[in-house]
Amino acid sequence: MEIKILGTGGFSNDGSFYNCFAIDGHLLAETPPDILQPLRASSIPLEDIDTILISHFHGDHCFGLPFLLFNMFLRKKTKQTTRPPTRLIAPPGVREWMRTLLGLAISPDHPYIEWAFSNFEIVEMEEGRRYRLPKGLWLEFSRSYHSPETFSILAGNAGEENPAFIATSDTRWGPAIETLAKKGARLLLCDSGGAKPGDVHMSPEDIREHILPGMADTARLLATHYAGRRVSEGRLEYAKAGDLFLI
Repeated sequence: MEIKILGTGGFSNDGSFYNCFAIDGHLLAETPPDILQPLRASSIPLEDIDTILISHFHGDHCFGLPFLLFNMFLRKKTKQTTRPPTRLIAPPGVREWMRTLLGLAISPDHPYIEWAFSNFEIVEMEEGRRYRLPKGLWLEFSRSYHSPETFSILAGNAGEENPAFIATSDTRWGPAIETLAKKGARLLLCDSGGAKPGDVHMSPEDIREHILPGMADTARLLATHYAGRRVSEGRLEYAKAGDLFLI
């Protein structure tokens, strides 16, 4: 499995690409406002994306969806394709939310909106359900401690029971997040936007106290969703846009 970090910034942002990543060059997790820029910087063509995940409906994770879909729409108008529909997997209520957002972005009657609903397989996230995707990948989702409803992402290889990769999404610390750290993933991408323990996002102190002790010695933790300069220290590493990991 290949994990490519596309951006690490959150709602509080110093000009970095917003928080998003790709799996195996064809699964895109999060569609922040600037999503087209990190995709281009990482040389990921829109045509290669067959699955889109949105962990929750805060703007720094999803406001780029209209621009992403509009540009996909423009390309597919000029190209014939017989591949299966692109999957869009997001929290419950995604259809109503998506129609509202796409309409606000340009106009409610623009043809790209009906094109999107006709050409995408739209799936609501369900905690604990295993989604098996083509190309030997499976996904599961676990609720985070965040509002609105937010899901952490677990990804595994076909034939392996345990996840190889977990991304916590936005969350404060809680027992369910500590449980994720013990699931045996070889790489954990972890929200670190909090300034102190107990914040709406996990802090570096939360990670050191609650997450790292539960991880295997051979596992690796990357902190993301942060603003400003951060310095890696010991097992607490900070992800950077462009980082590539094979697990």
